[in-house]
Amino acid sequence: PIHNGILLAAQQINDQKLLGDATLAIVCEDTAGDKAQAINAFQKLINQDKVVAILGPTLSNSAFAADPVAQEAGIPVLGSSNTAAGITDMGNYVFRDSLPESDVIPNTIVVTKDKLGYSKVAVMYGNDDQFTQSGYDVFAEALAGSGTEVVATETFAKGDTDFSAQLTKIAALEPEALIVSALAEEAANIMIQARQLGLDVPIIGGNGFNSPKLAEIAGPAAEGAISGAAWNIG
Repeated sequence: PIHNGILLAAQQINDQKLLGDATLAIVCEDTAGDKAQAINAFQKLINQDKVVAILGPTLSNSAFAADPVAQEAGIPVLGSSNTAAGITDMGNYVFRDSLPESDVIPNTIVVTKDKLGYSKVAVMYGNDDQFTQSGYDVFAEALAGSGTEVVATETFAKGDTDFSAQLTKIAALEPEALIVSALAEEAANIMIQARQLGLDVPIIGGNGFNSPKLAEIAGPAAEGAISGAAWNIG
């Protein structure tokens, strides 16, 4: 969706001659969510394609790896969904167009606690990813500030597919909600397996939930999942 949006915006700008006689040319590179590939993509765009700005990458992990390349070259970079803490601290050429999780998650906890009335929750997060780790840090602080009891905190790694051990421990403690800081694929599998184990409580997450991939993978298990949005429609 982000890629298509960029192409559409460029076409409209060129068709309407919003830049006068100048036209926008879009050069696309796929980082595949990989740090090394993101760095290589940035180096190619800057040194070979001679771009004047970079839109992306999508993932915060990739941004932490590649944005310093753009910063050093003096090329502005605008992350489309980089919500982890510390993104814009990398330099004066690094920007993002979405709210950081440090702004969104505290409000997510305030609103969901008020609407759902939970008093005790369990937490799961990816501990090998800068985005999911920073999301967990914000969730932990927000939960503590709201007076919510955390009955269990379980971790996993990016690429894990079996969460039954963590979820079995959590289910035995009967939390009233499950808080998850994860990317879409891991989050979707957590939802599926939680429902299979009979853990039928609200599942609340961060910006990793805001991906079409989540519903595609989780299917009915994603019904009722809750997350704050890093942007505002309209």
